[in-house]
Amino acid sequence: MHLSTRTWRYIPLVTFITVPIVNYLPIVLDISQDRFTDDVTTRVSAAGYAFSIWGVIFTGMIVFAAVQLRTLRKTKALKRAYKYLVLAGLASIAFVPISLYGDQVLGFADLLWHLLALLAAYTSLRIHVAEIKPPAYGWSYFAPSMYLGWISAATVISASLALDQLGVTFEADTAVYIATALVGVLTALGTYLALRADIVYAGTVAWALVAVAIKQQDAPLLFWAGGAGAVFLVGLCVWIWLSERRAFYAVGRG
Repeated sequence: MHLSTRTWRYIPLVTFITVPIVNYLPIVLDISQDRFTDDVTTRVSAAGYAFSIWGVIFTGMIVFAAVQLRTLRKTKALKRAYKYLVLAGLASIAFVPISLYGDQVLGFADLLWHLLALLAAYTSLRIHVAEIKPPAYGWSYFAPSMYLGWISAATVISASLALDQLGVTFEADTAVYIATALVGVLTALGTYLALRADIVYAGTVAWALVAVAIKQQDAPLLFWAGGAGAVFLVGLCVWIWLSERRAFYAVGRG
């Protein structure tokens, strides 16, 4: 079914208003919900406080979708981004019954769905920004970047939980080495996008790395890798912010 451009103005807003309602409903109803914090501990598990970032992401996505109603110049890339963001929102909604059931393999599949949809949306948004300089309400683009940054980290956490459910385990030292390598990958991704004018993504990854370091204090190598990765990314973000470099791709310097 072909939907008009006018209709696509409203679908993201409706979707991202629905997302927090569905996600917080189990809390309101006092229903036990698996949000990674009470699962089997793996070497990439994060401290529970870190998941409070969801509130910022949910609010940011509602704001992003709302201001799009006032955006007059819409490119094909922006319309494509709307569709992928809606897919990501649907993944967030689908995660609620999965978390209630507690199946980590399905949880990983959902996070992978999230990740692919957000990567496609993010790519489309950057194409749109390259065509429309600067885009209307470019500051609101922080929300998709933060969403992608957190899902990048959460997918790693979910993958480890899924492997544990499938009975795939590693020796203690090997698990630490693998987790440290994954921390390195996340740090590299944050660095890459920070240098491509997205300190929001990098800062979100740093937030996740701090949470991993705090949770894994009994593994010195992993603790220091997570801490060092976070410090490096925060330092890089500050340097980019203070320099003449473009700090965020949708709004330019500062």
